[in-house]
Amino acid sequence: MNIYLMAKYSRHPEMQAVAFHLHTMGHRAISRWILGEHQASDSAIGTGGLGKLEARFAQEDIDDLHAADLCIGFSEPLHTWTRGGRHVELGMALALGKRIVVVGGHEHVFHALSHITHVPDHAALYAYLAETYGSKETPDEPDGV
Repeated sequence: MNIYLMAKYSRHPEMQAVAFHLHTMGHRAISRWILGEHQASDSAIGTGGLGKLEARFAQEDIDDLHAADLCIGFSEPLHTWTRGGRHVELGMALALGKRIVVVGGHEHVFHALSHITHVPDHAALYAYLAETYGSKETPDEPDGV
């Protein structure tokens, strides 16, 4: 199954570990942003200096969302500073009718939608995926993730 991961950009190393776990379960994380090569600078965003490179990043994310069978979002504690790209991705996933799982707490009213599945942490995510979609194996949780 193709899975798109939605998280705060600074969590891309953690998302790489999640992608590895998904792979061991027989799934494929298709989110190119998790490679750490889609960083737009704060100064470019704040001064209107976004250009073709950032537009390419956005289009790749859109293309990856379209190709996903399932989207998994990782929430943040309330009042955490973020640019909010993952919220745009969630909105797109909703509009595209994608299956959605959110790992962590509720951040806004859209997380209250009944067709979004919620799990508390990584271990519960892997168990849910194994039970719902099958897997080769359920990996152990690595330290710090």
